[in-house]
Amino acid sequence: MANPSDQAAAEIKIHPAVATLMHSASRWMDDALKAWAEDDYAKVAVLAPLAVEHLGKATLWRTNPVLIVPLSQDAEHSLISLATKPDISDPRLRTISLAVLLRRLEQILGVLPIDKKRCGRMVEIRNGAMHVGSPSESRHVLLDSLALCKPLLERLKEDPKIFYGDHYWTARSLLEEKLSEAGHRVAAKRARARHHLNALEARLGEILFRETTDKLEEQAAELLNPEDFGSGFYGLDQACPECGSKGRLFGRVEGDPEADWDVEPLGNGLYEPVFAGVDWKLTFHPQTYACNVCRLELFATDELSEGHLPASSYEISEEDLGEEAYDRLIESIEFDHANL
Repeated sequence: MANPSDQAAAEIKIHPAVATLMHSASRWMDDALKAWAEDDYAKVAVLAPLAVEHLGKATLWRTNPVLIVPLSQDAEHSLISLATKPDISDPRLRTISLAVLLRRLEQILGVLPIDKKRCGRMVEIRNGAMHVGSPSESRHVLLDSLALCKPLLERLKEDPKIFYGDHYWTARSLLEEKLSEAGHRVAAKRARARHHLNALEARLGEILFRETTDKLEEQAAELLNPEDFGSGFYGLDQACPECGSKGRLFGRVEGDPEADWDVEPLGNGLYEPVFAGVDWKLTFHPQTYACNVCRLELFATDELSEGHLPASSYEISEEDLGEEAYDRLIESIEFDHANL
């Protein structure tokens, strides 16, 4: 069973509640991987999402304990308790469901390694709305759970070898297998995109084909609406890995305000700091890619990575985002410059 050593616990100073949740997540994953080895597929599908739920709550708790409280009137005691004296052992503590957990993690992490459809499947299984008994279905749930654990462990600065214990190499090989599956999906999508372009050129002829594809490329930003690919998404120009045309990379953008200060002379060699405005640090979290020319669409970070597109968060400029989108983003952010 995967138990953090005393030395590791000393090196990583964490709140006891976080340690408790991480330990329980490790135990659930230990049981899930044991069940996988014993071909107990129904058990795997139930236990692996539990590990994700507990590890996710550890991540939220470390950010702020109140993040694990549901937004409901009957959770008021939990909210006050966690805001004043956080205690994970409080018997009256009410915490969020897996569905809400995944939504909040997406807000904090910026992007999840699996898409909304697979998140929904995991939630249905966790809630008992879907029965999983076949090896293939169980395997998909386990792979998705392992994929979600990866960024959570990174966020918590927890060594996967400690978390997975004796199952570390099994977990690692399954994750590598999952990336291979994403590679097969991306290869099939690229083949369809290539076939679409070849058929279009055969139908239009070389000159008209070039004119048509050039026009489609120019219309990419206009026709590919970020909101069609995800709520709160923004779009950036990105070359298509298949046809080379300018497509669109979609995801969330975080804006962190940084105060810009100037000084005014007071006389006698004295100066007074004066707030001069705000500079924004923009971080883009890619989630989806779409090409308006060859119709290639890639979803979630595993497919983006296999398509050799940006799959990790990175800093962008106002020019990258565009004036209209930049203004909309800044207007949506509430902050008090006095607290900067």
